[in-house]
Amino acid sequence: MDDNRPVYIISAAADLLGVHPRTLHLYEEKGLIAPARKGNRRFYSANDVQWIRSVRYLIHERGLNLEGLRRLLALTAELEYQTAPQELQAQCQSFVGRMSPCWQSGSTHFDCHDCSIYMAARRRLREDEGGPELAP
Repeated sequence: MDDNRPVYIISAAADLLGVHPRTLHLYEEKGLIAPARKGNRRFYSANDVQWIRSVRYLIHERGLNLEGLRRLLALTAELEYQTAPQELQAQCQSFVGRMSPCWQSGSTHFDCHDCSIYMAARRRLREDEGGPELAP
């Protein structure tokens, strides 16, 4: 199974995580997650579920609040962008032709899951903070 394929509806993802679906809505509102959408329905991949576990770890075990976590992810994404090879930077849809990148503007116009820079930043943050490992 492709871990990036969004297959879980919000109630299934919430059950897997042991949280209320409203918690996932809150994380989305704060810009910490960006589930795939089909119409009004949200779908989560296995990697999304693992990322949410990491988010919860950083909040509950490391004491970060939602805004602090959002800012940390933004800084990590920016660092990842600045250190990425130019050909990878050129592929960043949210940065090309804009005055500021997605992590500064809060734009959700592009799918972060398609951005290798954003995904690398998420992986780095999860690894650096010692959060839960990727599920098999």
